[in-house]
Amino acid sequence: MEVPAPAAGPELETGGDGGAGAGGYGKQHRGGAAAYEAYFAGMDASVQQKIALTTAHFPARGRIADMGSGSGRGTYDLACLYGGLELVGVDINPVSVRMSEAHYRRPNLSYAVGDIADQVFPDESLDGILDSSVLHHVSSFNGFDVGRVLAALDNQVAQLKTGGVIIVRDFVVPEGPEEVFLDLPSGDGMQEGDVAGLSTAALFERFARDWRSSLNRGGPLPHERLESPREGFARYRVASRAAAEFVLRKDYRADWDTELLEEYTYLSQAEFEAAFRARGLRVVVSAPIWNPWIVANRFEGRFHLSDLDGRPLPPPPTNYLIVGEKVRPGGGVELVETGGSDRSAPGFLGLTWHRETRTGHVMELVERPNLTVDLVPWFEENGQLFVYAKKGFPRPIANARAEQPRPSRSSISGYITEPLSAIVVPDEAPDAAALRILAERAGFAPGDVVRLGEPFHYFTSPGGVNERVAARLVQVRPRPADAPPFSNYTSFCEAGTVRELDAAQVLRACHVGGMFDARLEISVYRLLRERGRGLGPWIGAALDLEVQTPPPGFAAGAAALVPERRAAFDAPSTDGTLRFLAVREGIFAERDGAGNVLATVPFEYVVPRRLSVNTLVALPVARTADGVFVGVEHRDLPAVQHFTGSSALAAPPAWRLPPTVAHRWELGPLVAEAVAREFGLRVRRSWELGGPYLATPGVTPETLYPFAAEVDLAAAAESPLRFVHVDDLAANPGAIESANLLIAANRLIHALGR
Repeated sequence: MEVPAPAAGPELETGGDGGAGAGGYGKQHRGGAAAYEAYFAGMDASVQQKIALTTAHFPARGRIADMGSGSGRGTYDLACLYGGLELVGVDINPVSVRMSEAHYRRPNLSYAVGDIADQVFPDESLDGILDSSVLHHVSSFNGFDVGRVLAALDNQVAQLKTGGVIIVRDFVVPEGPEEVFLDLPSGDGMQEGDVAGLSTAALFERFARDWRSSLNRGGPLPHERLESPREGFARYRVASRAAAEFVLRKDYRADWDTELLEEYTYLSQAEFEAAFRARGLRVVVSAPIWNPWIVANRFEGRFHLSDLDGRPLPPPPTNYLIVGEKVRPGGGVELVETGGSDRSAPGFLGLTWHRETRTGHVMELVERPNLTVDLVPWFEENGQLFVYAKKGFPRPIANARAEQPRPSRSSISGYITEPLSAIVVPDEAPDAAALRILAERAGFAPGDVVRLGEPFHYFTSPGGVNERVAARLVQVRPRPADAPPFSNYTSFCEAGTVRELDAAQVLRACHVGGMFDARLEISVYRLLRERGRGLGPWIGAALDLEVQTPPPGFAAGAAALVPERRAAFDAPSTDGTLRFLAVREGIFAERDGAGNVLATVPFEYVVPRRLSVNTLVALPVARTADGVFVGVEHRDLPAVQHFTGSSALAAPPAWRLPPTVAHRWELGPLVAEAVAREFGLRVRRSWELGGPYLATPGVTPETLYPFAAEVDLAAAAESPLRFVHVDDLAANPGAIESANLLIAANRLIHALGR
């Protein structure tokens, strides 16, 4: 169970309940999109995060059950924001349901009495199910029996329509060693007395005495008190899972006795994923969540975790999200790489070598045949902007090299949400190609197209991929709900569906790691700006930049975005030896929920030969009395020269990570080290700039991790970075042709509320 936060900061809400009193809240009227955005902005930050994590995966229309709706406030929030959804709040307590019906009313909102572990609705009757911080109650109040949770999932999946989604937001058993050292402050309170006044160490000993769980049904929690190497701390040797249970609830002292009744963690991430797949659910995303406010205010410096050899360990996730989509019986639920080999002479991908004229340095490029086109159809309804995207499109390369873990610890099935994308031959007329793609891949007839937007271009991964996307926004008439599915043009069992998504909600999901496609995000930002729409609240970490005095000689201007034209490379060669890149042919299997192989397909893709598939992107930022400035570097890249005649590109600093970097908590120190080494600037602080993303998963499994790095301007005049005012960055999106800079700049501008 989770409790509302103190006034000092945001917190996670209780189940589906935001914890606020009803008052006259239910009588408010909200009209257009601006009013809805204002309503969203007024929510507690944790409720915003919950909505951002969950609702992007729901259909724009349909029937959604909010399981364990409590007071009904959280269900009401969803109903207010998404008028196209029919929300049903389900709670086992009839008193809660009656109060919800009295206080929270909307035409698209109803409530039902029912046990979320039982079947409340008929088979195949729901388009979505939300379990927000409730499934751990099912195990906790049934003798810590995880089997009851799995039975609840069976019942819930039965109630879903094919194509419907189930979203679980709860706690997760932490990964890592079974036992840990937990160091806790021993001098921050009393050693005896009421829990409100106990030191953290004394509170842990009270917790170990009184808490019961699947780890210690019959008595106190086993632990050993040791001397801590940290002054003012006590060290405990304890099960890793028990340490997580304690630190996740140590600040909930006002309801301590109630908190002791619950076991938060009941399944590991791998167990959640296996349970979903076994029930015919395709895992859209599975990700541990670290709430930035909780980490900053309740974790950092307030305890220390280490393994039994004394090596530091990251804190446990504050929450966990898993989204599953119900597939047809026997449908594919995962795409996995089952084998493969390096290719010195690829068959599908092209290889070229590019010698830098001045230095003799040779760069390698791979390319797909022909040109890459992205289309994002959109329409407006009742003041709300919607986009159409391919949902559940098979991108097996996104799951290549699974032996290299993502630092985010997230995982996906290999089916992603992305723009309507196609490879077109250069001599096909752009408008004709767009109309053909819309018809073939989304079922839009020419008469459904209101306006084809002008193409805009950017490079996805120009350090190794010779690709320049031509993206277009396409205004369309809405597709009817019963529009026929389009044909399967992939080698797998299906090509996903075309689904309408709330445009602003796509951004929110990207901010919190709930969606991954960079190209869809770039197009949605452009759409909102072209339509003069606000971006809504930023859901990621808050950036608190200190005002600095720039040094003499510090210069900045919009010219930093447009490097001087130059051609740094000789003519390309098709003869050479791969030294940095490796081209592999992976064998990818599509499996159903029982593990049966439905299809086996070879795909060529590119990875670094010695480094990992993970890339760190750091956008240097600094605030002065004149505003916020951003640092970019001017790079010479052969892909840019191939398409534009000039090799120069303005881009954020980025580094491929070594395979040894395994966790997101390692990335902040790496940002500081790399910026100091390559640009001579000290990093004061850094923040994750939204969730990780995939830039071009049809070619490479590269996953990028964007950061904002606050740099000390003392040495900025001597740094090779070029600085630009954030207002110039916002005013010149067309001058930016780096996908990484588009993502980082858009998110920074959003985070700053520009």
